[in-house]
Amino acid sequence: MSYNHFNDVKPLKKEVWHNVNLNYIAKSITELMHEKLAEPEQSGKEEDGLTHFLLRTDHQHIWYTFSAYHRALDYWHIEKNTLRKYVHGASVLLNDAPAFYTEMQQTFGIKPFTLAHFVEETLNTLYADAYIHEKGRLTAGELADADYQTIEHQMDGHPWATINKGRIGFNHADQGRYAPEAGKATQLAWLAVHQSRAAFKSLDTITAASFYEEELGAVQIEAFKDILRDKDLNPSDYLFIPVHEWQWNNKIVLQLAHDIANQYIIPLALGADEYMCQQSIRTFFNITDPRKHYVKTAISILNTSIFRGLSPKKLAIAPRVTAWAKNLLKGDAYLKQTGVVLLGEVATASYTHPQYSAIPQSPYQYQEFLGVIWRESAENYLQPGEKIMTMASLLYVDDAGKSLVGAMIEKSGVSTEEWLKAYLNAYLKPVLRIFYKHAFFFSPHGENTILVMKDNIPQRIIIKDFVEEIVLTEESKATLPDDLVDVLREIDDELAPLFILSGIFDAVFRYLGNIFHTYAGYDEQQFWKNVAAVIVEFQEENPEMAAKYAKFDLFVPEFIRVCINRVRLLTYGYSESTDVPVPELIGTLINPVAMAMQDAQEAL
Repeated sequence: MSYNHFNDVKPLKKEVWHNVNLNYIAKSITELMHEKLAEPEQSGKEEDGLTHFLLRTDHQHIWYTFSAYHRALDYWHIEKNTLRKYVHGASVLLNDAPAFYTEMQQTFGIKPFTLAHFVEETLNTLYADAYIHEKGRLTAGELADADYQTIEHQMDGHPWATINKGRIGFNHADQGRYAPEAGKATQLAWLAVHQSRAAFKSLDTITAASFYEEELGAVQIEAFKDILRDKDLNPSDYLFIPVHEWQWNNKIVLQLAHDIANQYIIPLALGADEYMCQQSIRTFFNITDPRKHYVKTAISILNTSIFRGLSPKKLAIAPRVTAWAKNLLKGDAYLKQTGVVLLGEVATASYTHPQYSAIPQSPYQYQEFLGVIWRESAENYLQPGEKIMTMASLLYVDDAGKSLVGAMIEKSGVSTEEWLKAYLNAYLKPVLRIFYKHAFFFSPHGENTILVMKDNIPQRIIIKDFVEEIVLTEESKATLPDDLVDVLREIDDELAPLFILSGIFDAVFRYLGNIFHTYAGYDEQQFWKNVAAVIVEFQEENPEMAAKYAKFDLFVPEFIRVCINRVRLLTYGYSESTDVPVPELIGTLINPVAMAMQDAQEAL
């Protein structure tokens, strides 16, 4: 074996490994404190609020100390240079994040089976983090000037989930070939799939023939048909479907071997267009023609709690749900004024596994091996001078401790408060309108939201991946056909406000408020006062919905604490299920918007 075969250990340098493990332990403590799993003892407090902590482990001779600033929503910003680990009273290197969990196993109450799998995901995440840091992270200023795909490939992953790059199923070579941070161009392999097993669905305005011609071109379609004819097969009996290379090698060839042998599935060729994967790994951006559709493929790796296949049931209804959502919103003058865009899932193709589909209540991932979604490209909705970036990037802090938010504010020439108000108007107002006016509930978190920027100032948002996230209330169920209702999730009215309170306040603003405070020099209390002011302003602009503001009150003193790391560590573990795991609800959080309103009223 030559030395070149060992290139994949390049990220595993001592200094890099120490850095990513330190970051991971700090993030773990922060998130597990937020979820009331880690409960360290306070050992002191400075005048500026810096609080000193002692975290005991299962072992008397091992403990951790650190100092942190308290933020809204039980978020602790840990000063990483204060984090220490002691063994028998001596400080040791913080270069072993999995050991943090094994040392806390009994304290946290993690079962051995679960912990072993969790450590595997932790090590995978640490390798990915090391890959990112060894490759080199852009400065905040460079990222502010970067294009959409460059920004996508610089992201660190889910801010809330500790194992945010677990990617069970990838090996080290896959990491360098298929992960978004690798930034590698690829071509998609195309299969012909027999229509007795497969289905193509699209908007009513799209036919399969016209769609494939637009995606592939007449020359390539004819070449595909020739491959089928050479096998004495009728091209009209087949659909075309792209497949991720990893999925073909690791799942399709083996798990659909019967169908390949019997010519239900025919390998064709690589498509001509080149793509790059986005943050979600399985969604591809067409770099040959950016105005063409994003392509979301099945890839059966376990990542951030679920296997990333594609459900035939959801694929069957995605274009109809897109049509319903767009029709619901298209006549809304207020939304039109905000410029919000829903990226439609305009066409899908799915393939039903003949054996696994015959097993009642089999684990969901066995139903989701082969499928594709074609989603509109955001490039088609841009005006002159506009550029796009994932909203997840607002949490980016470079290696010198400079934030992307700070860099954009500096480049924009406006004040921090003006920039923040522009962002809240662009993001929060349309989401509130969709929520209150149309009872349309989804998860507009950072990765699902695209910011449209001009001169480094947020202008409006583009929402993607909303079809899979839609949750119905009694009101929204009444506007949908029964067969769509049966596939989409439902929620009780009393939990509906959590889509704002938890989905935005906790999942987005908890982090962003800290970014503004710690890295942009803008007081966190002022941040939340601006959030409250924008909500009040929205309500004043839409007075006809006063009854709904009372029913779905965003100014409640407390709201339910939603936990996602506990689900993996304690409740769901790694057991197989017929459906994806759901978050755990533990106690309540003090609502910073309610506190901001109270402060404003007391100041009058």
